[in-house]
Amino acid sequence: MSGPASSLSPKRLAFFERYLPVWVFLCMVAGVVLGNLLPGATAQLSQWQFGRGSQVNIPIGVLLWLMIYPMMLKVDFGALGGIARKPKGLAVTLLVNWLIKPFSMAFLAWLFMQHIFSAWIEPETARNYTAGLIILAAAPCTAMVFVWSYLTDGDPAYTLVQVAVNDLIMLVAFAPIVMFLCGVAHVVVNLHRARVNIGFERIEGVR
Repeated sequence: MSGPASSLSPKRLAFFERYLPVWVFLCMVAGVVLGNLLPGATAQLSQWQFGRGSQVNIPIGVLLWLMIYPMMLKVDFGALGGIARKPKGLAVTLLVNWLIKPFSMAFLAWLFMQHIFSAWIEPETARNYTAGLIILAAAPCTAMVFVWSYLTDGDPAYTLVQVAVNDLIMLVAFAPIVMFLCGVAHVVVNLHRARVNIGFERIEGVR
């Protein structure tokens, strides 16, 4: 009797996963405090980089790998071939990431930064903020996708395919979308800098 009842009980996240936004907020506060108390140490950490063009911060790269590693251990690579039988989830992801999110964010950035907040923000600063929001929205999140899928007991193989497909599309679609949307918002962005931001977004993983 207890077996069927327990199987029907809703799955709940563990304590750490349930309050993840709280831990993220506390880490942000700790980072600000340490940055003010130990500016030399934080400046030194920011200089630990490698790569040309788009610099990759080593501590951030290591921490992101530690985020992704538990999820990758659960991937059944033999199951990757079965993803083609479930195309709906991948289609929804591509639709949101490449047709809805960039264009809706560009509109909101233009509306708020260059109109609603125009009384408090200088025109040049507003254009810079608009460009930054467009760049953020045009690059799909990668690392946090693995983390959230792991925390919610998602399908690791499906998650891997979704991230890989989005990364491949990002290589060719990111810069054109950013240039187009910035042009519509009357913001001038250097094409080389737009391409360089692909690496920045993938390392930061802010979505």
